[in-house]
Amino acid sequence: MPIFEQVFQLLEQPMLLLAQSRGNIKIKAANQAFQQFVGKSTEELLAQGFDSLFAPLAFDLSKRCHKSEAVLHANKKREVAVRIELIPIDSLAQARVDSGSRRTQTAVMLIEDLTAYKWLSQQLERDKVLISGIVNKHLHIQFLRDSLSPLLFEPDRSLDDENLLQFIAEHEREKIISILEQGSAVSKEQRINVQTSKQSGVEAELELTYIPILDGFGQCSQYAFVIWDLRPSEDRTDASMKLRIWMAKRDISAAQLSSATGISIQTISKLRNGKIEKPQRLTAELIASELGVKVQDIWPRTRK
Repeated sequence: MPIFEQVFQLLEQPMLLLAQSRGNIKIKAANQAFQQFVGKSTEELLAQGFDSLFAPLAFDLSKRCHKSEAVLHANKKREVAVRIELIPIDSLAQARVDSGSRRTQTAVMLIEDLTAYKWLSQQLERDKVLISGIVNKHLHIQFLRDSLSPLLFEPDRSLDDENLLQFIAEHEREKIISILEQGSAVSKEQRINVQTSKQSGVEAELELTYIPILDGFGQCSQYAFVIWDLRPSEDRTDASMKLRIWMAKRDISAAQLSSATGISIQTISKLRNGKIEKPQRLTAELIASELGVKVQDIWPRTRK
């Protein structure tokens, strides 16, 4: 098997190898990832034909194109939102001349399933989301949008491809794996609470919703999740960290908090970085009121 075909089949992104002659586009090959995605074998795809997959879209394999969103017609009459990139490879494939003396143009089509991203967008419309993400079936992070990253993780740390389980408390991991497997069987949204491992000195309890994303054969290919709430689970958690977490949860900056409470931004900065560990009672009450929490939720002790 030529090296191109080996790589083509091994890549995890769904891909098609296409050929166009006299305006007609035919599927020459579909990699394993594409077959899994649509739930059809290469033989079934060849029999179905290219046009029925993306109707009513039209493509010209001689031109590179990128469609930010399109609809793919998969098995069981499923319509799946996808992102498409079409890359002509005629020069690499050494275009042949057919019996009609017309060129046969070839191209590779890359397909990205947008189902998980669509679901995340729907959750953003429901309520305030603190963290959202997508992991693959092995729970490796593929996408993460996290307003709390500067608080919970080391600066400039990339979370791409890290395993989600390392952020879960060790005693919770077996339970979480079991819950995910059960959720995959019913393919519905599930809302659960999760205890985290210690991140930047903080152990927290998360309230989250997740949904399994199934491929064309009904197997789980991804999980999408959103975290609605995060609460430090230890009374020993530093007050400055609690303040920063609550400010992130309320999406309020130090300048905005200063303007709303009349407390100087210098004082708020000192509270956030721990230089002031025990604020005056009035200062604590003004900040807690603006954040919609009790003083004790941040500072166990204050000054008169």
